Amino acid sequence: MRIRLALALTLGLSLLSTSAQGLPTILRGTPAPGDGHTAQLIVMSADGRTYDSCSAAVWKPRVLITAAHCVTDNGSTQAVVPGRVFALAPGAPGPLVSAGGPEGGPRVRVTSIALGQAYAHTSPFVVGNDIAVIVLDTDLAPSAFTRLADRTEIQRLADARTQTSIVGYGRTSATDQGRPMPRAGLFTLSEVESNRRATDGLVIWSTPVDSSDTCPGDSGAPQFLTLPDRTLLLGEVAGGNCNGQSRTAQGFVAISYLSLLNPALAAAGYPTIPSAPIAPLTTSLNGVDTVWWSAPATAPESVVGYELRDAAGVIVCTATQPYCSFPHTEGATLRSVNAQGEGDAVNVPAPTVVRPNPPKTVKSGSRVRFTVDALNYPVVSGYRIIDQQGRVACRIVNPSVTLNCSAAGLKGKYRFTVSATTPQGRTPESPPTAVVRIS
Repeated sequence: MRIRLALALTLGLSLLSTSAQGLPTILRGTPAPGDGHTAQLIVMSADGRTYDSCSAAVWKPRVLITAAHCVTDNGSTQAVVPGRVFALAPGAPGPLVSAGGPEGGPRVRVTSIALGQAYAHTSPFVVGNDIAVIVLDTDLAPSAFTRLADRTEIQRLADARTQTSIVGYGRTSATDQGRPMPRAGLFTLSEVESNRRATDGLVIWSTPVDSSDTCPGDSGAPQFLTLPDRTLLLGEVAGGNCNGQSRTAQGFVAISYLSLLNPALAAAGYPTIPSAPIAPLTTSLNGVDTVWWSAPATAPESVVGYELRDAAGVIVCTATQPYCSFPHTEGATLRSVNAQGEGDAVNVPAPTVVRPNPPKTVKSGSRVRFTVDALNYPVVSGYRIIDQQGRVACRIVNPSVTLNCSAAGLKGKYRFTVSATTPQGRTPESPPTAVVRIS
């Protein structure tokens, strides 16, 4: 039996119109024929008698991100078999659908579907981890996205109440029976939320602009930001009202689901995405800030470099080693980067002053042996120990071998300090030792 798309819309409707008023006079989004951000999904029922329609972000040519409820049956915790899902090339109006699937059939095949951790399709409302990733056997279309937005970018966008875009194959109202087509709308990103309803990742809330809204069929649609030099994919939309109310669109932040996305990337032949660098520390020395860190916990093998950015998102330092020096800047962030430019980021703490601890001294006649504590700094080429009159007592020229040096022939009362030599210059002197009496 051939069924037009409008006759069998169930999943997208139930999850995306929980408070819809069904007013066909309200326009929901601007028609966007040919838009390349979003693919339409046709999900056939197990018996082939009905089907559901959703949207999906074309994140990679062979990897789509959508809502988990789009690819699960009611009450299920498992994704439907891949053969029931058809991914259609982005930009075209919805097709006619028969019991065998979309008329004409897509040229790509779904090979695997994975759901957010512990997802269960148990409610008509959005539940936790309503995100899924679909792997295709060949390229569906070129991706219009540069990369995923990282956590620090998303929080700043929400703090600034930034207008973002959503493009989906949704309806103009809950009663619209027209042939679906891609529609675009602007949404103000207003809130980032964690730990919502047993959600493992981050949830974002957005408010429609100019009467746009998410409606039936928009489930899984990408939310993104287009900048002059890049297009950032924030995540996918899982819920909305189709009534233009504030804080209506609810989505799941893709970068916060690396445990879901990375296996799909590996299966499709793309590099996995590293998480943010761990425990960055910042110091200030001679007008230069230096940040150093530990490798990310997730996919460290995929890191090809790191980016340090200022508050405006401008890259001020890049590195392949785990440290970076740059002119002082406020509000910096640090991001791991893989071969495709993907990676998560973390905020950089405010700098502290670099200053060594006082040297330790051991007397033996007129000889004094000095031991210094290794400076908590990424690169130290040596140490210099001086007395209270600024005279050099001894030097440590290879701190990777030893942190000791000795001075002989001393007599009198001394207080010693130590400073370290770094690529950014010499550090301030340490506090002095207690008085050392040498007879």
